[in-house]
Amino acid sequence: MREMLDEKGRTLARFLAEYDIDKYRRPSCAVDMAVFTDEQEPSVLLIRRRNHPYIGRWALPGGFVGFDETLEHAAARELEEETGVTDAELHPFGVFDAVDRDPRTRVISTGFYAVLPRERLCFRAGDDAADAALFCVTSVRELAHSAAASILGITLVGPALIECRARVLYGARGEKVVPLAKPGEGGLAADHDCILLSALRALNN
Repeated sequence: MREMLDEKGRTLARFLAEYDIDKYRRPSCAVDMAVFTDEQEPSVLLIRRRNHPYIGRWALPGGFVGFDETLEHAAARELEEETGVTDAELHPFGVFDAVDRDPRTRVISTGFYAVLPRERLCFRAGDDAADAALFCVTSVRELAHSAAASILGITLVGPALIECRARVLYGARGEKVVPLAKPGEGGLAADHDCILLSALRALNN
C-alpha cells in the first residue's frame, strides 16, 4: 500500500525529521497523591516542602512526570521518593489545571488516592520533603450552600492544625471541586486544599 503524503509532499518519516518540537509551548505534567489510612476517621499523609515554591508548607506528596513513564508510574515513584511508601494501590480521581496553580510554569496535575492500613503505612521524609506526617481528618463540614455551589471545609490535626476550604460546583454533568483561595493562600501548599477535598469525595463515593 502506497504511503500517504501530507500537503507538503512529505512522508511520515520526513515530517518527523523536520518537526520542530519547540514550535509550541508545552505545559508540564505532574502527579499529586492523597494517601489515607483505612479508619473510620482517616488520616492523610502530608509532606512539608523543603524547597521553593511553597517552602515550609504542608502539602500532598507529588512531583513531575518523566518522559519515559506513565502517570501511575510517576505517582508511585514520587510517593516512594518523598515518603518511602511503596506498593500502594493508586487510583486516579481528577485533573487539576488552574492556569496559576504553580508559579514556576504551566503545570497540569493528575490526582491519585490510596488507602492503606495504618500499620502498613511506614513513611519517612525524602527528596523534596523536609518532613512527613499523618494528619487526622477530624471533620468535613459545609460552610455555605446554594443550588449551584457549596463551600466545604476540612480540619486536619497533626504536627500543625490546618484548615482547608474548597468550592463544589453543581452542574448537569455532575459536580466539580475548584479552589476557593489563590494558590498557596489556603491551608495547604498550591491548590492542595482542592485536591484533598476531591480525593475525600472520590473515596466516599
